[in-house]
Amino acid sequence: MWTFHISIKNLAVWLFKAQLLLVGILTSSDALSQRRPFFNTSARVLGYEGNSIREEHPFSFLRNKSVLVTDAAKWHCERTIGQDEHERIYTFQLAAGAAAKSGVSVDFVFDDWDSDNYVIMPSAAYNGNRFDVLPYSYPPLFKPEDYNRDLPVTITDIPRLNKYDGPSRMDFNTGDLSTPAVGIYFPRTKSGIWILTEQATELGNNALIFRESEARDKATFTILAPGVREQYYSMARMSHSNETGVDFKQGDRVVVRYKVYTYKHLASPADLNNRFIDIRKSYGSSVYVNQLPFSKAFELMERQENEWWSSADSLYTLGGQALNLKWQLGWVGGLMVTLPLSEAGGDSSATRAFMNYHKIITQSQAKSGLFYGCGDGRVWCSDCFGNPHPDNLHLLRKNADALYFIYKYAYSRRYAQPEWQMPVAWKIPLRMQAEAFVKLWESAGQFGQFVDVESGEIVVGGSNSAVIAIGGLALASKFEGNPEYLEVAEEAARYYYNNYTKKGISCGGPGEILQNNDSESAFAMLESFMTLYEVTGEREWIRYAEDAAAFCATWMVTYDYSFPGSSLFGKLDMKTTGAVWANTQNKHGGPGICTASGDCLFKLYRATGNRKYLEMIYDVAHNIMQYISRDDRPIKDQQTGWINERVNLSDWEGKGGVGDIFHGNTWAQVSAMLTVAQIPGIYINPHSDVLVVFDHVHATLKDGLLTVTNPTHFDANVRVFLDTTPELAYPQGFISRCPKIYVKAGETKVFPVAGFR
Repeated sequence: MWTFHISIKNLAVWLFKAQLLLVGILTSSDALSQRRPFFNTSARVLGYEGNSIREEHPFSFLRNKSVLVTDAAKWHCERTIGQDEHERIYTFQLAAGAAAKSGVSVDFVFDDWDSDNYVIMPSAAYNGNRFDVLPYSYPPLFKPEDYNRDLPVTITDIPRLNKYDGPSRMDFNTGDLSTPAVGIYFPRTKSGIWILTEQATELGNNALIFRESEARDKATFTILAPGVREQYYSMARMSHSNETGVDFKQGDRVVVRYKVYTYKHLASPADLNNRFIDIRKSYGSSVYVNQLPFSKAFELMERQENEWWSSADSLYTLGGQALNLKWQLGWVGGLMVTLPLSEAGGDSSATRAFMNYHKIITQSQAKSGLFYGCGDGRVWCSDCFGNPHPDNLHLLRKNADALYFIYKYAYSRRYAQPEWQMPVAWKIPLRMQAEAFVKLWESAGQFGQFVDVESGEIVVGGSNSAVIAIGGLALASKFEGNPEYLEVAEEAARYYYNNYTKKGISCGGPGEILQNNDSESAFAMLESFMTLYEVTGEREWIRYAEDAAAFCATWMVTYDYSFPGSSLFGKLDMKTTGAVWANTQNKHGGPGICTASGDCLFKLYRATGNRKYLEMIYDVAHNIMQYISRDDRPIKDQQTGWINERVNLSDWEGKGGVGDIFHGNTWAQVSAMLTVAQIPGIYINPHSDVLVVFDHVHATLKDGLLTVTNPTHFDANVRVFLDTTPELAYPQGFISRCPKIYVKAGETKVFPVAGFR
């Protein structure tokens, strides 16, 4: 029998030591959550030799003020609390002397750092872009030596933290981000932080730099004015910039503002991104301009689309003759543009849309059951980017888009004409296509990114590029009465949620970015989760959808960017709020979502009552119409009805590319047409006293009367959705058949709300 003996004195000493040990353990294991803030902030004056820091002088603050004397200058710096407890303001002023090629910075130093921390810089870096790299020039396409069904996420040469040994640093201009901000999730302590700042100071755009120490035990985030980057990014390659400091003279002043939000009890990066929705508009302003009603916008675009109709090939073409410029199945238009033409277009457009569907479904199928990605109406190929891809390589996202939109079309036709029956000739091809996705899931536990279109086998896997197939299978299951499709859709949804959305990544949607993170696959996740909810009624999918929507919010421009006055967009006074960033490689915003209306956000609002989602879709839907070139407001050399994809805040195409576009119509036109067909012009929710005017008119609601003013130069037919049952999902095609009101240019009219029931 063991006995234990200790004196009272020894017991007291032992308990005291144990207490110290316990406190030490708690402090070291939970340091970040115990310290507020869990970083150190400092300010510096920097001198440059080219774009390299020649010298740096830190400020030493006493009661939030500091005086710094260098060989040639005397600086003052004052830090103050801003409009709320989260904001800090650093005011730098050169009190005496001069400072050539200099700048100032505010630094956030994280001493207790771990490379497992998740770092997000909206639209520019996800998980710090800490992935494998293939430094291919544009357009980067996988080569045979890269083929791997279980490929780890692999990106191009972009600013990134290093997954391996070596330099680990990201240099950005604020124009490189949809929102100038950085977020960090600390998995060890389940805590997080968001730091947001302004686009510019008196010296122009800031630089935002995130760098790690060689040992990866320390990290620093820097707000730098002026925006001097050591490395400059341009079209899938990095190079040294020619940026440098400015020449300060006595009296010059620079003000740096930022806001810091810290959080505890976060379970994942998805939780961090959910906090972003509430604070994303901390800086900047947004002006919403009414200039082109939805109905007039659609008229211009429908006319242009019908100019590109090929009666010989029964296709709505992309305007060119090469295989990828004549027709593409998905991604940039394809079987998406046919949906708004059939729902909101005239009779001839609806007839042609049907012919387009029929042509593709009955004549362009490979033996795998998948449809070919490109073609000219007579010759089809797996996929191509200029030239056909080798090894029958096909971006599966295109077939996923097609599956989803074909069944949306089928439901739309059935809603418009309850007696409508899917053509018998479509039945077998569509079953083969759906079963190709089922086979992929059952054999590989994923859909993959690129497949062999003939065999249907995965060539390159490891991304969530084709996740809209989840929505497609869910719709097909309901329409065809096949529960197997729904079972696969639900299994895939849980897999992709846990391995992508929850981890704060979404990648590989476009066909020419390898597996960079992108907005297209992010919105496809949201679309799929909302479709599952509508098909099943299960609230599980709403929870997933909310996390997906938070991730999507990081891709949306949250303010009106200040363009150079001499730029195209500066002269046109373009408002960028609601533009959607493309991906971390192609560093431009887009007029809308590629390729969707964003009605998934509208549906998510109706399912949750959360007005943040309504705000998000409002920004996108209202914003997109200003990018349509028209006779009274031509945009560069664009034809009437065209929309270019570029909303260039970034200088990734050169300094002169900021606020500029190239000549060409793009997928953005399809997104705008979908917006008109799927988003109401005016939305009224009497239960929650909500009135939202998406269209380019003004409206007020009082005493059961809706007063509408059309301030534009065009007559408007405005669709009104009086939502008396927000708890119920509406059918596909419903919005395009909502009651319409006609308001002439410059006219004000009053309508009884009861008339919209």
